[in-house]
Amino acid sequence: MPKALRIAFVSAFPPGLRSLNEYGFHFAKALAEHEDVAEVIILGDLLTEPAAELDMGPRVSVQRVWDFNRLSTPLKILRALRRIKPDAVIYNLQTATFGDREVPAALGLMTPMLSRFAGTKSGIIGHNIVAGIDLENTVLRGQRVRQMIVKIGGAVITRAMTMASYMSVTLRSYADILAKRTPRADVTLVPHGTFDTGQRDWIALGDRPQRIVTMGKFGTYKKLETLLAAFDILRKEPGMDKVELVIGGTDHPNTAGYVAGIAKARKDDKNVVFAGYIAEEDVPGFFEGARLAVFDYESTTGSSGVLHQAASFGTVPVFPRIGDFVDLCEDEGLTGGNFKPGDASDLAAKMAELLSDMDAADRIARQNRSAVDAVPMSDIVTWHIAKITNRPDLAPVFD
Repeated sequence: MPKALRIAFVSAFPPGLRSLNEYGFHFAKALAEHEDVAEVIILGDLLTEPAAELDMGPRVSVQRVWDFNRLSTPLKILRALRRIKPDAVIYNLQTATFGDREVPAALGLMTPMLSRFAGTKSGIIGHNIVAGIDLENTVLRGQRVRQMIVKIGGAVITRAMTMASYMSVTLRSYADILAKRTPRADVTLVPHGTFDTGQRDWIALGDRPQRIVTMGKFGTYKKLETLLAAFDILRKEPGMDKVELVIGGTDHPNTAGYVAGIAKARKDDKNVVFAGYIAEEDVPGFFEGARLAVFDYESTTGSSGVLHQAASFGTVPVFPRIGDFVDLCEDEGLTGGNFKPGDASDLAAKMAELLSDMDAADRIARQNRSAVDAVPMSDIVTWHIAKITNRPDLAPVFD
């Protein structure tokens, strides 16, 4: 029998609100439930406001050791690893996990390499890579010099990340890029995985309210203007005047006040609801209480956790057929309604089509639910355990 593992897990983590905190929660939960794991020590982000930690059972503890946009992040994480002496550490990362300023973000992303060099087996869950992001559709739009610096620095940081013990990426396009740039690195395509749905009963779309939802951190490449314009067009269609739009989420850190400004402009529209941040325990009801989930994105920066949540809870996604949405659908067999990016009329037409044909919409929802259920988070965790323990025969194979 192999010894039970003590695994450190570096991630944004709830009740913190930073990107990938939901994924961190579900991965840590599945990790703690694995038969070969004795203890999970989460090395999480410092909270901006005091809040009680989630009770995740006796196998899981949370230590808040690093802060967003701090140059000291690598040192703080390395000190924590030296203190707790885990058998391995897994990092849950996207390019801006540790900061939205270039230097602290870059230093943070070098930590997996440093922890490996310090003697701890170090794996990465890579949700995106700089080479896979269209910088013109980020906060760097129009800033050619900064984009050039980020691309050069991104190449260096990407190389450093592939020097961890191993790295998984969630999209085939990322795996292909890294295979060309770092052919000797241990990089594997591993799907996003399905958040735990608790084997929830299916709620047919026709039994749900006439409601559309959207969720995210808005203001940069995730916007609301096209969706709201499309919603106004939709309500002029016969039988669509009572459709409700519920907006869940907050501002992106770089666009403070964006959602408040939109909400102020819509304060007299009773069919548009601003729900604010959706807590983890409220996510299932948020999606199961809607027929459509719309993604008003100008670009994409990795495999979408919100898209997986919509699919898990049977809500039909409506999204522009761009970038990583295309790759994700091809890789994982997801589908939905598509519209031309930024085209409110096209989005309105697609929403009207799906809301008018519940049978067709229900088939899409069931297909997506089957696709995501085929890759449970437990399989993703088992793959990582197989890598950590050097037992490739136990690793699930993802087509």
